[in-house]
Amino acid sequence: MEEKELRRLNRRELLKMLVVQCEETERLQQEADETRKRLEALEESYERLKTKLNIKDERLNQKDARIAELTETIEEMKASKEIELEEAGSIAEAALRLNGIFEAAQEAADQYLMNVRRMADTGRWPTGEQERTAEPVVSKKTTTRGEIRSSTGATVIPVSPEDRKKYRDMKGTSHTWRKLLHG
Repeated sequence: MEEKELRRLNRRELLKMLVVQCEETERLQQEADETRKRLEALEESYERLKTKLNIKDERLNQKDARIAELTETIEEMKASKEIELEEAGSIAEAALRLNGIFEAAQEAADQYLMNVRRMADTGRWPTGEQERTAEPVVSKKTTTRGEIRSSTGATVIPVSPEDRKKYRDMKGTSHTWRKLLHG
């Protein structure tokens, strides 16, 4: 309102206006207080959320670091697996060659034990005259076995296939071994 209008009003109207203004001021002050309280509550909530987010960010960073570490480990394992696969062929070939050698050695040991058993059963032990040097045996499986047998120069007493089968059936029991070796 302008000054002229205010001058025309009487006291009563001015007091009414003043009361209305005071009430309005009080109402606005209460709204401001309520707004301030809500703002403080929001700020507290914001700080709590910020703290929680920081904690979660830290956990995520730790998990990201762990994932990177595991990824690196996986890559290393893949690389080593590839190397193992490349070497597997050469290792398998070597194992097959060794298997042939071990089979030939096992057959020679089996035959020796059968001869010892036969001699123990008959009570005859060969003398220098009865022994004979075995001729090199050529195996059907590999030439390596034949080479091994011919290079050993072992003294061999022929064993029948039936005796060989009996021995193989008994193989694996400790008392059989003792009986063959000690009579």
